[in-house]
Amino acid sequence: MENKKALVEYSGVEIERSGQTIISDVNFQLFESELITIDGSIGSGKTSLFKTLYADLPIKKGSARVLDFELNGIPERKISKLRRRMGIIFQDYQLFDTKTVSGNLEFVIDSLGFKTPCPREEYINNVLGKVGIIGKAGSFTHMLSGGERQSVAIARAIVCKPEIIIADEPTGNLDEQSARHIAKLLYSLSQEGTSVIVATHDGDVFKEFQHRELHVENGKLIS
Repeated sequence: MENKKALVEYSGVEIERSGQTIISDVNFQLFESELITIDGSIGSGKTSLFKTLYADLPIKKGSARVLDFELNGIPERKISKLRRRMGIIFQDYQLFDTKTVSGNLEFVIDSLGFKTPCPREEYINNVLGKVGIIGKAGSFTHMLSGGERQSVAIARAIVCKPEIIIADEPTGNLDEQSARHIAKLLYSLSQEGTSVIVATHDGDVFKEFQHRELHVENGKLIS
């Protein structure tokens, strides 16, 4: 994309799981302020591809660069630095159900040593307002609906202002209305300057939003 920096660059990457090649010859870039969806059937390798982005699964072959970090043989001390610049959203939320919504966000802020630009309570309420759940700060996450829990997961992912959001099947467990809300929210974040890459097996929910589509099919990543 003209005049935009590539935050992710994969060239000839081969992705393995348990010693077996899942996807081969992966070539793609993710640019600043871009939304990409990667669709494919369940078990096609989307999650394995995403795990390589945040160095949870090693690159065996090819060249992979994310946020100025070379992933081939990346040392452990650099992995934490890489992940501090990302927000990761999981299909199963991975929230702390013994904490309130606010407590889930505070945990991330404290873990990363993030300095909020205004008083913490005000800042957290601003983030929750952005994802449409400003009145839920004091609620325990297990009391929320699926759509609300995914909104909390997105709030947690963006609270420390990441450069890239990685969302693995963020609408997979949601009804149609909630799924469209999450898709719209992720699109709006890309328009505000955060690059977003989404794995999905239901790409139709993103159809109304301008984005680039990639597909995993027969062990290949296709544009």
